[in-house]
Amino acid sequence: MDSATPPIPLSAALRESWARCHRHGLDPDEPLPTHALARADLADRLEANARLLTFSRPVIENLYRQIDCPASTVLLTDSQGLILSALGDTAFLDRAARVALSPGVEWTEAAMGTNAIGTALQLGEVVTVQGDEHFFTRNRVLTCVATPILAPTGGIAGILDISTDARADLSHADALLRTTAELIEHRLVESLDDGFLTLRFHSRQDLIGTPFEGLAVFDESGRLLACNRAARSQLRLYREFPDTSFAECFATDWRRLIDWAALGHATPFPLRTAVAGTCVARATLRGQRRHSPAAETPAPPRSTVVDAINLGDERVATALATLATWAQESGPLLIAGETGTGKRHLVHAFHHDHAEQRPLVTLDCAAVAAGPQLRAETEHALRQAESGILYLIDSEALPYAEQVFLFRAASSSTRIIAATRVPLVQLHEQQRIPFGTFDACGGRRIELPPLRERSDFDALVRRFVRDACPDRPVYVCPDALALLRRHRWPGNLSELNNRLRLILALMGDDAGQLCPEDIPEELLEPVAG
Repeated sequence: MDSATPPIPLSAALRESWARCHRHGLDPDEPLPTHALARADLADRLEANARLLTFSRPVIENLYRQIDCPASTVLLTDSQGLILSALGDTAFLDRAARVALSPGVEWTEAAMGTNAIGTALQLGEVVTVQGDEHFFTRNRVLTCVATPILAPTGGIAGILDISTDARADLSHADALLRTTAELIEHRLVESLDDGFLTLRFHSRQDLIGTPFEGLAVFDESGRLLACNRAARSQLRLYREFPDTSFAECFATDWRRLIDWAALGHATPFPLRTAVAGTCVARATLRGQRRHSPAAETPAPPRSTVVDAINLGDERVATALATLATWAQESGPLLIAGETGTGKRHLVHAFHHDHAEQRPLVTLDCAAVAAGPQLRAETEHALRQAESGILYLIDSEALPYAEQVFLFRAASSSTRIIAATRVPLVQLHEQQRIPFGTFDACGGRRIELPPLRERSDFDALVRRFVRDACPDRPVYVCPDALALLRRHRWPGNLSELNNRLRLILALMGDDAGQLCPEDIPEELLEPVAG
């Protein structure tokens, strides 16, 4: 029989998979590739999937025990089908490695033909591939079952796979595999740091608090941030990336749900869904979550301080991407932005993430430029900042020669960051910065947008409110957000943060909602016109 023809009858799904393999230009008799992902690259992929690995490891170990099949391995891949971990019998792991069924190897259909991992990734559902059903001849010694692990925010987070000898019976593995994937999905949603309100719901009250409950996380406005497989099924959210709100999913008023959750009641209550009738639910504000010792799981690595600045504005994201590139280089950095746009905060965040144990020295360029000891002052600042960061405020106030001297002093050990309140276009037109020297030294430029132009205004308000009230959740009403947006905020982030802290102080410690009537007219009136 022609090796390009399946040796046995295939299901419709597997026939389509074989057809895709042919379109990829694969040959069933291809030898095993000799290359694998470099160790450093694998380390990067493991770090990028730290949360998935952390919350899957305990349940994967339990799955392997339940399979009760010594000649088998349980594999976890990332969203691109790259194997991250393998757990199993040592002898079988050695055999699996001969067909590259090991960490650091990609098992997409394009790379490995029809196989459970790659085909489950393609179809988004549980897939079994037995023996001769594999596209590549070398893989026909295996029987594999794989299921997607759904990401909390949509799409696929990874693939969970059981692989064993082609003669083994894995007919019982489908249900075990799916249940394990649901356990992982439940933990991924529960462990999210973001979100305002957690809703647990099911048609059966006895399943509330179990991995089989519907679990959804909403933001302050009621938009769905994350949910598990059971929630998607009960709410009939079949799109890959569900984009919906509480109001679109349930018949109950969002504010009434918040008021109920704020009381901290643990008693389940009836909740009517928009599509499936009445269910039983429990709601908690995420600031009130209680941690039981039995439920505690090792925390995955947290995002950096710089990462936390990115709340969704495209220009800010571009600035942070430039900063990340600059971190690997040695030239100077120029940050432009109006007063209060976050230049100082960005510098301190970078220092925290990259040079916390080294000095951060600030030089007020406008002040030293007017003094008689200009060169002595700059040289002294450079010595203090050696192996750390020298932060130049209003750098355009320095004479050209002094700016050239400082830009040329930039290196991978002593970083030079210049800040200006003047727009970059204006600096070019007025020739207030020696951009020729700056560029020749490998300089990078960042321009932070004013608050009035940022698309993440609502997220900033909620972030500042959470920071000001860390011990209690405060809901910011949509009408309050609309009122705040009408102000021009000439002082940008600094002004917004300070005024929100004053508003919250006037509201008192027991307030749980920030509404338009809580914002004094005189607080915004002087600059509102």
